Amino acid sequence: MIVRRTETETASARAIWTRDLLDSDPELECQELTTLASVICGTPLGLVTLLDERSQWARASEVLKLGDTPREAAFCVHAIRQSGLLVVKDAMMDDRFASNPLILAEPTLRFYAGVALETSDGHQFGTLSVIDTMPRILTAEQDMTLRVLGHQVSARLELAMQRQTLDRALVEREATQASLRASEELFRAFMNASPFLSYIKDAAGRLLFYNKSFAQRFGISEYAWLGRTDEQLWSRKLTKSVRAHDLEVMASGRIVESEEHIRDADGTVSSLRSFKFPCHDSAGNLLLSGVAVDISEEVAHKLELERYQRELEEANDQLRRLAVTDELTGLRNRRAFEERLVMEFSMARRRKRDLAVLLIDVDDFKAINDRFGHAAGDEVLRRLGMILRTTVRLPDLPARYGGEEFAILLPECGEEGAMGLSRRIMQRVATEDWENDPLTISIGMAAMNESLENGFQLVDMADDALYAAKRAGKNRAMAHSAE
Repeated sequence: MIVRRTETETASARAIWTRDLLDSDPELECQELTTLASVICGTPLGLVTLLDERSQWARASEVLKLGDTPREAAFCVHAIRQSGLLVVKDAMMDDRFASNPLILAEPTLRFYAGVALETSDGHQFGTLSVIDTMPRILTAEQDMTLRVLGHQVSARLELAMQRQTLDRALVEREATQASLRASEELFRAFMNASPFLSYIKDAAGRLLFYNKSFAQRFGISEYAWLGRTDEQLWSRKLTKSVRAHDLEVMASGRIVESEEHIRDADGTVSSLRSFKFPCHDSAGNLLLSGVAVDISEEVAHKLELERYQRELEEANDQLRRLAVTDELTGLRNRRAFEERLVMEFSMARRRKRDLAVLLIDVDDFKAINDRFGHAAGDEVLRRLGMILRTTVRLPDLPARYGGEEFAILLPECGEEGAMGLSRRIMQRVATEDWENDPLTISIGMAAMNESLENGFQLVDMADDALYAAKRAGKNRAMAHSAE
């Protein structure tokens, strides 16, 4: 008779496989109990039978060596299906087993009594049974004893499998721990060989890890700062800044780059390019990781370039000033005067505005050089330049035109205003306390008129007026006359 599997049997088979019962040796655990069962029941054979979806495995037999038999011939299938103890007094007289190969073969199996084995969670996985080659009847005491022994066998096998599972878990744990140790050693070797300063903090700012470069930078041991917070390591001002930045990074959820400046163990200040980013440990706790690289040389080079750039710009400014400035008097030179003259003449002509030019010459300057020396002559020119600079209006441009000759460009100033300025200048010169003989100057003035085509004609007119003043006796100011 073919015995079909039930859902319970299928679940039991799965439980057997998951517990590795079929790969174990129940004889070591159950030898005494199967022997006790056969002795108490007076049978030549006591055995533990394990069942999967295809076959049954018989173990712990004393007389008959059944080994592995097809599932269809398994008596234990019926024992598992039956609640309580299955007793077959004479298999030849039982229609369920009359054609069973174990009945037909020698030695003939006639008597069978089996109780299902099951785990603590109710999965049935086999039987404890007693077998004989002749019909038998169990007494009530034998019946009860076989049931009790079945519970004992179930407990022992389950305990054995739990030990095996625990042993396997311990082996796996040791392997995992060894792997973790190897990974940690590899991680530390990598981090300690890295030139970058690396560290990990918890959400409260406590240092959980830092590498060798970090320790060397601050002159500490490998574990000296572990567990310490920012407040315990830095100044109050720095702590406030560092902590605020750390909280900002952890809240951002992204990598944040910044430049930081720290004081090393030897007291020097170093510049670091820092990369901070949030992460989590295996328990999900928020952490802050940081990696920093020393950019002190780069920053120093940058500062040096900036200093060089400033010096270069200052030198260029100086060159530009020298290009348009008279070194002796500090006034604009002839080149600067003529550039401004072109611009002011064009503007005055276009807007029909006044424009005037004064040309000033030191009277008898050659005699001053001859009598008192060139240093005295230079001092006269410097002081005259200062008088001009402090007497003219803000928009006016005084300049040293050449030698002892000066020029003043007067935008939006007509003949009357220009002659008034000439008189004020001569008054300043007359009242100045000169170191040697009193100084006099001659001034020629020319004002804009519609007949002029360019500013240089205005200068020529002022020059004519200057020479007219010289011919008239010096120490005077004269305006250009059209006559």
